[in-house]
Amino acid sequence: MVISKDKERSQFKFKRDKKFFEKEGSSRAITSGSLTMLFSLINAGCIWIFIILGTNWSGLTYFGLTTAINGILSLIGIGISRYFIAEIKAAFVINEELGRIKATTYSKLLFIIGLGLGLTMIAIPFIFGSFLTNNLLRECIFASGFSSFLIYGTFMFQIGLEIKNRYDIIAFASIFNGIFILPLGIIFITYGLDPFLFAFYPFFNIITISLLIYFFKRLTPYSIIEIFRASLRTRNMRKRASPEVGELIENYQILIYLKNSMYSMITNIQNSKFFEYILFLIAAVYLTIFTDTSYQNLGLSLLTVLMAYGAVKSVILYYSAPLNIEIAEASVKKYHDTIEESINASTRISSILALGFLTAMVALSKEILLYLHRDFFYKGTVFNSNLFAMAQTLFILIIIGQFLYGYSTLFGNALIGSGNANLAAIGFSITLLIILTTAPIFIFFFGILGIGIVMLISALFLLPFILIQLKRKLKIKYNFRIYRLIPNLTILLLIMLIIPFNNIVSLFIGIIFGAALYLFLNPFFGVSIPEDLQMINDLFNTLKLSFLGTLIVNTMKITYNYSPLNKDKIVIEEDRLILIKK
Repeated sequence: MVISKDKERSQFKFKRDKKFFEKEGSSRAITSGSLTMLFSLINAGCIWIFIILGTNWSGLTYFGLTTAINGILSLIGIGISRYFIAEIKAAFVINEELGRIKATTYSKLLFIIGLGLGLTMIAIPFIFGSFLTNNLLRECIFASGFSSFLIYGTFMFQIGLEIKNRYDIIAFASIFNGIFILPLGIIFITYGLDPFLFAFYPFFNIITISLLIYFFKRLTPYSIIEIFRASLRTRNMRKRASPEVGELIENYQILIYLKNSMYSMITNIQNSKFFEYILFLIAAVYLTIFTDTSYQNLGLSLLTVLMAYGAVKSVILYYSAPLNIEIAEASVKKYHDTIEESINASTRISSILALGFLTAMVALSKEILLYLHRDFFYKGTVFNSNLFAMAQTLFILIIIGQFLYGYSTLFGNALIGSGNANLAAIGFSITLLIILTTAPIFIFFFGILGIGIVMLISALFLLPFILIQLKRKLKIKYNFRIYRLIPNLTILLLIMLIIPFNNIVSLFIGIIFGAALYLFLNPFFGVSIPEDLQMINDLFNTLKLSFLGTLIVNTMKITYNYSPLNKDKIVIEEDRLILIKK
């Protein structure tokens, strides 16, 4: 089959009768994840700059510890949300009234849980003040109680939009967290404001919650008033439903929901970096007992920075919620091909980004620490080479471990969407036990370097476990095509190692150049396929940048077609990108 260039250009007009969030399938899952990732990277970039500027600032300790506590608090909400979305999405496929009843009931339950957690955290410093002798910990617990109200309110509104697959709105709203932290952090540092107030940093951002409320009221198929009027008793749920829908509500519906939510919560503990925060707290105890105050503050600040870099695993996690929803819908409809395609496509796309990040960060670990966090390793003009070597090793161990955790969470959410949350929960529970039993030992013998060792050991157990369960339960044939990334990753690694980086400017230029080359070489090595290009087109159409999307897609298509490594060719036929033999 031969298509002329003129005809090919004329055919490059995708149908726009539906937005990406209205089209079920793998393209919607990966487009949703990519949107979330794109805007979240902007948010993360602002926080990263703040952490660089705040190196050795006392408020960074408040920020790190409060973030850890907030992450543990939000764990319940994230876990509940993932199961909530899967169940409600499936309920709406069966019957819209059933979906609305479950959505309002479970949203009310989520709100009550957040309220209870917040009040408990506020009370702890007053009730157990005599046991909490560490002022920093007491103040951060108190601040996190107030943050809980805001966090769970955000969950409640965000879930309503996720049910409608409106990740474009959720993604856009997420950028304001970092946008507000950065300038306010600069103000705090510049004018020497009380660092304790920075423990309340979630309240610096009011735009996100305002946007979520606005779009919730416009788009969600139920209202805030319906949430507060909802009943948590099965009998009342049935009374308020029509007879045919009432029969679909199970006995002890709330108890069943809480049980499955617990499984989902355990599976999603890494969305809030629970393993890392547990290790952070164990390390904090170790530093308090075995080191002096100055080294304790240095150790906690250094860990805050290193853990922040490990958060780049989020390029994988951003695909877990859309994948969960897509599989939940496909499971109800018994579309096995959609399930398999969604898992393979989400893994492939997230891996292109994740493994590129991972390779670059390992190669540039020395430069990142030396140029961006220099104050940790210099006392006057004296360079602490032992501390630097330990920090670089810990940096590499943390990001590798966190990336493996990210993949485990992605596949775990596939199990949740298919109704097998208990299997994923078993793997994450065993991993938590591994961490709790080995962390004190390794941290005692290796200091804070033990955190990275424990993280890597536990992650190497968890990922194979989840992959085996997913394949066994869903009969998935894995086709990630990740092996085709090896040549491109090797090129990226060599570029990052060979280019001399002498300052921050050259470091950023090198990163931008390496990232661009890496992304455009992926089609050459046959990693990207037509579905990936369709996703890029949907992504840029949503961002109102269709011209740029068309340019990128055409460039990637040419790169793929002229590669001697690819035995097929991407062409456009009937408004679709397809593969044909050359």
